[in-house]
Amino acid sequence: MVRKQKASILSEDEHLWCGFIIDLDVTETLPLFRRAHITAYPTDPETVHESWLENRTVVTNNEKDFIRYSLEHSKRDSGPVCQDCWGLLIVPADAITRGRVIVKAKNGVTIAGRLVPWRVIGYANLCVTLHTDGGVSVRRLRRCAWCERNAPIEEQWYKDLPVIEGKKKDRNAKFKNFKDLHKEDG
Repeated sequence: MVRKQKASILSEDEHLWCGFIIDLDVTETLPLFRRAHITAYPTDPETVHESWLENRTVVTNNEKDFIRYSLEHSKRDSGPVCQDCWGLLIVPADAITRGRVIVKAKNGVTIAGRLVPWRVIGYANLCVTLHTDGGVSVRRLRRCAWCERNAPIEEQWYKDLPVIEGKKKDRNAKFKNFKDLHKEDG
């Protein structure tokens, strides 16, 4: 039996998305996701790098650190290689609430009146936050230089999302751990 590939929304590359990677702080959420596994690494920068290597969206309740490490990862200048991660899903800290709100977003989230599936959220490197009251907020993580140059996203709903830029003072900073991790990719 041959499976028919779903139509692309932003790019054929969105079909490279492989699912979710679960941060160590929220391991009990694993059964709530299809196509997911728990990170193999103990540190947040390593989890971000692992998600990039595997084309997976990180699930975490650690918004501040994972946004920072995702932005630092996408800043790396590696020439003709995309450095974008595959998005973040920020879940509430309370485990009971987490389970309730994750189930509501299992197929994606509504943006501008349209259900956007997780493969598109990942490709666009979006940060989705599930709030304890059931609300959802969606922001764009700044994209890497390669993507901005070679794979711009022109959809209006995407352009209308708020952008997470990071701190300006860190704009040219290099994150040592990501440099070291990249060497391992060889």
